[in-house]
Amino acid sequence: MKKHTIIGTAGHIDHGKTALIKALTGIDADRLKEEKDRGITIDLGFAYWRDNVTIIDVPGHEKFIRNMVAGVSTIDFFMLVIAADDGIMPQTIEHLDILNFFNINNGIVVINKSDLVDQEWLDLIQEEVRDLLDLYGLSGLPIIPCSAHTGSNIDLLKENIEQKISRIEEKISSRPFRLLVDRSFSIKGFGTVVTGTVLSGILHKGDEITLMPAERPVKVRGIQTHTSDVDQVAPGFRAAVNLQGIGKEEIIRGDVICQNNTMMPVIEFTGIIKTVSKIPLAKILNHSRIHAYVGTAECPGELIWYDKSRYLRENQEYHVRIKLSRPLTATRSDAFLVRLHSPVVTLAGGKILEVNPAKIRHKEEEWVTYFKNISADDLTEVTAALILQSDLSAVSLSLLQKKFFIDIATLSGIIEDLIKRKKIRSFKIKGEDFFVHEKSFTNLLEDIIEFLSGYHQKMAHRPGINQAELVNAMDKTWVLSEITEAALQKLSNSKQIRIEQNLIAKCGFKIQMSKDADEIRDAVLSRLEKSAFAPPTPSELADELEISQDEIRTLITMLSKEKQVIFIQSQFYLHQKNWQRLIDHLKNYFSDQPEMPVSALKEFIQTTRKFAIPLFEYLDSEGYTERSGDVRKKGYRLG
Repeated sequence: MKKHTIIGTAGHIDHGKTALIKALTGIDADRLKEEKDRGITIDLGFAYWRDNVTIIDVPGHEKFIRNMVAGVSTIDFFMLVIAADDGIMPQTIEHLDILNFFNINNGIVVINKSDLVDQEWLDLIQEEVRDLLDLYGLSGLPIIPCSAHTGSNIDLLKENIEQKISRIEEKISSRPFRLLVDRSFSIKGFGTVVTGTVLSGILHKGDEITLMPAERPVKVRGIQTHTSDVDQVAPGFRAAVNLQGIGKEEIIRGDVICQNNTMMPVIEFTGIIKTVSKIPLAKILNHSRIHAYVGTAECPGELIWYDKSRYLRENQEYHVRIKLSRPLTATRSDAFLVRLHSPVVTLAGGKILEVNPAKIRHKEEEWVTYFKNISADDLTEVTAALILQSDLSAVSLSLLQKKFFIDIATLSGIIEDLIKRKKIRSFKIKGEDFFVHEKSFTNLLEDIIEFLSGYHQKMAHRPGINQAELVNAMDKTWVLSEITEAALQKLSNSKQIRIEQNLIAKCGFKIQMSKDADEIRDAVLSRLEKSAFAPPTPSELADELEISQDEIRTLITMLSKEKQVIFIQSQFYLHQKNWQRLIDHLKNYFSDQPEMPVSALKEFIQTTRKFAIPLFEYLDSEGYTERSGDVRKKGYRLG
């Protein structure tokens, strides 16, 4: 597909931008009745130089700066129009600032209405324009005096435009499909149509895509470029896309249509800005209310900068975080503009570094490190930095793709490289790939060992702690269980911890009790054995042996896990020998009797209802007996 060129106008109101476009193309770009009635451009207008060149006519009035930004954000080069009789005016400067912020430095300066002034005045205006261009690093751009009214030098302007077009390189992008919506309307018999510039990827007729930030699935019914039907459209092209399954009122300027699962709604972003050379107000505070412009979108928000200066200073760079009042759609490396909420003046422009970032504290060493890492040109290092910034909040492959807006093959290559270099660790969770930085994982290992050391000192009588208790006590409940389990397994494999019967302890740790552990163990077992089927509770044992409730519970739990005692019910344990006596009795009884009355079992165990009832219920629940009315039958566990 051949390349497509987009030219955007810029300049102060009533300097003749629309008239100039009509002189060049024969097309009146003012399409609205109000524009024709008032004689000014309010919204974006479009004209065709030829079938692969579009000229976007932008409004010059400061009230319509949003529409100007929407138009200029996708152009290849600009035509800055300055009226010879007015000279350089406020919107001339503001539009140059905006072009500068959007990194558009290729253009032509047109001194229009040259028929209204004499040659001496025209020479003076051209000299002023050269000085202005020098300030913006744009010296060398062609400056062409002409008149849209008389046609003077229009042919020369056309020649310069053709030269510019011939030097524009075809846009090549490895990013997925994205189109910035600047208009939405309905055509009878076709339905909803959106227009905009394709920034990246290829869109085909019949594709299923997503409208953002609403995350609404839509289907491409048809595509046009310059009123001609096409089967596909490539980067740099102006396109009209007929969408199926959505009304025109559901789409607004600033929306984006893109390849499925490649972008996300953005509620805040970080970036680097440079302020304008002259801020009209002296004291603009941190956390000021602003309007952010990204692509064709405009959104109110809050400007936060990471700098010690109390007020925003002129011609300075700042590391910023923009918090938005509603979602828009953007991605890393997109240019953006910042204007003050009231009064509405342009403050700065910059480049997005990360969308929907994790929290960044204003502690200098933290934000300096973050911005240094996230600003790197190498996307592999940026990926590692972003995963490190997320700590143990594992980052998914799909989230990374949406943050960077790159094709999955490129991203997978970056991930493979980081894993190979042992920079990050991969986890498969519910079929999706998640990543944690090795530094964060190593910190988790160290935290577990440090916690266990402290735990063993405080709870020396306990054999260990289970995983749920450990995670809770370490305040790591927010960490995915797969990550915690991997950390425990690594520590176990390296013989730093042992995991026995779901209890975690440091290797080499031994239980310590207030009295001799073996002596207490023997005493407990002896007491339980002698008490037959009316054993003392753990609390009663603790009092008898003069040890703490915590220690006796730990010991009983250990004995239960070792099958030395059998847990029947809360506070009710049987010695294993007494339990075996009961099982042997049941086997013998049922060998020649089909049923056992409750009285027969009571006679054997010789105990009170306090112990008999829970014991009978346990035998039933475990399948040793089966209740049938007032009698018990042989259960499946007895064979």
